[in-house]
Amino acid sequence: MKVEVLYFSQVKDKVGKSSEIIDFDGITVEDLINYLITAYPDIKEILQKSMIAVNEHYADKNTSLKENDKVAIIPPVSGG
Repeated sequence: MKVEVLYFSQVKDKVGKSSEIIDFDGITVEDLINYLITAYPDIKEILQKSMIAVNEHYADKNTSLKENDKVAIIPPVSGG
């Protein structure tokens, strides 16, 4: 299945791009997160704390994905 993954903030900095098309064998958000952790081990800790949106709606790890969904990885924001 192919989905578009949008990266923001710290995740964008670590993967070196703002988005990409991922072709993976999973069906849920959790499957995609596991795929991303394997592909980019440096973002594991950030992913565990991030919010996920599928097609502009917040989603949990059990949310099913469909071909061509847009998945946004939204890390926690801090600042002062």
